Amino acid sequence: MELRSLKFFLTVYECGNISVAADRLGMNQPAVSKAIRRVEQELGVDLFEREPRGVAPTVFADMLAEAAREVDSNLGAVMRRIQAMRDASMGEIVVGAGGTWQEALLPLAVSRLAQRRPQALIRIVPAAPEELVAALIKGDVDLVLAPIDIPNPMAKKVRVEPLLVNEVVVIGRGDHPLLEKPRLSLKDLRSQRWILPPGTFIRERFERAFVSKGLENPIPSIECVDSACLFQIVAATDLLTYVAELRLRHRLHMNLARMPDNPINVERTSGLILRKSSYMPPLVREFIAEVRNVSTAEAS
Repeated sequence: MELRSLKFFLTVYECGNISVAADRLGMNQPAVSKAIRRVEQELGVDLFEREPRGVAPTVFADMLAEAAREVDSNLGAVMRRIQAMRDASMGEIVVGAGGTWQEALLPLAVSRLAQRRPQALIRIVPAAPEELVAALIKGDVDLVLAPIDIPNPMAKKVRVEPLLVNEVVVIGRGDHPLLEKPRLSLKDLRSQRWILPPGTFIRERFERAFVSKGLENPIPSIECVDSACLFQIVAATDLLTYVAELRLRHRLHMNLARMPDNPINVERTSGLILRKSSYMPPLVREFIAEVRNVSTAEAS
């Protein structure tokens, strides 16, 4: 089966409509329909059921789509690796990084590599951990630095290397009234107003702590993607937030403090995430070495 045919099939599968897929591919509809029929004939099965508003995938299409995505991601990753292998001092590395890594550890690792490899292109992709792992599996990034508690079925397609253990804690302004208490209860926390960052783990852990004790979880007053904005708001108000403590350690100049121990504080292991079938060109290996050095220094 030709790679082109797989690309046509995957586009139709994702669009659910041959006309829409043809527009995305820059082709006419009859040509795309013919390509799909050719794949169906080669496999001897129907891949789509024709419907008034488009096409619906069959179970055979679902199976083929999983394989086609793997082929597509592998091809994209291989192309980047070939570029990198031409000249290890040049090349390109795409790093997916969670919020804590972006702020606390990644800048030092990147700056060290950039000094040694000034001609290399280092692209940093910020996103929530689950989005980054999906991009890694797809082949859009070379590695991910994020918490390693990855849900199935994504966990089966990656390998992880723990690098540091960090605590997710409640943080407020440096003179917050709750600092007078030796320990906080869920009821103490339930009565507060909150500003929360995005991320499935943070939100699920936050809500589960209250619901498991028969309490309604607090509805955040503010949801904020940008960490700089989030911490400025926390420092200037009575709002609390729930983030990795490592972020606080890198903001000692701000009016911020870890709130007293409480039931929702939790340890979380973070580190390096790679695709299982991932070849690492020299530039990627060199960057990973820097990340390990920075992580070791932080943990010591």
